[in-house]
Amino acid sequence: MHTTRLTVLDDDPASLDTLWAALDPEPGLAVPCIRAVMISSVDGTTTVDGHSGGLGTPTDKLVYDAMRARADLILVGSGTVLAEDYGPARTSAVWADRRPGPPPVVLVLSRNLSDAVIEHCARTGNGLQVLAAHGVPADRLEEAREQGVTVHVLDPGPLRSSIRSIASHFGANEVAFEGGPRLLGALLREGAIDELILSVAPELIVGGDDSSLATGPVITRVPMRVAAAFTCPRGGLYTRWVISRNDG
Repeated sequence: MHTTRLTVLDDDPASLDTLWAALDPEPGLAVPCIRAVMISSVDGTTTVDGHSGGLGTPTDKLVYDAMRARADLILVGSGTVLAEDYGPARTSAVWADRRPGPPPVVLVLSRNLSDAVIEHCARTGNGLQVLAAHGVPADRLEEAREQGVTVHVLDPGPLRSSIRSIASHFGANEVAFEGGPRLLGALLREGAIDELILSVAPELIVGGDDSSLATGPVITRVPMRVAAAFTCPRGGLYTRWVISRNDG
């Protein structure tokens, strides 16, 4: 009987080299390459008591920090920013020698520029900037800018092209998208995600939050293929998936 044993990684130097290489994007992907960085339990639950941090493992943190160290830009939905109390990105000491420059800017995607989003970003400095949906009322843009928030506005048209346009504006080669599920669903439906970096926490969640990795108003099947997978002595499964796409 054929069996496949996954590579087992810890936090020793050789394992860190292997992990970093496993997170290299697939050759031939378009630049900028946009990659979702997500975590779920074995059953697909993405939050515990409203927070994804409750699912994390030490190796998941290594993966998450590595993706931030690799990224030229971070995208995250405003709901996740408020729920997880986001601040500016920082480069983990573990990966600092692989990132000579400053941490990436965090762009907060917002549909309506609510007071809560403006106030949160105003408190955190320019490391958190806002990417507002096309058509946001001018008074909301003015309010945000009056409070010192740097605001960019998405171009009209499909999310795939408008997200790539803003990433190119920042000169980004690698973009890390960090949530949440509704926005991930929209980006997947529109073909704006190239890869999924998924940590599977070593547990089942029974009851509690009814959350899934990606949500949306209609069922959409997104074909993928696994490009890298490994585990660690403390449990969990850590994977990199390439979105299968025919741009025809």
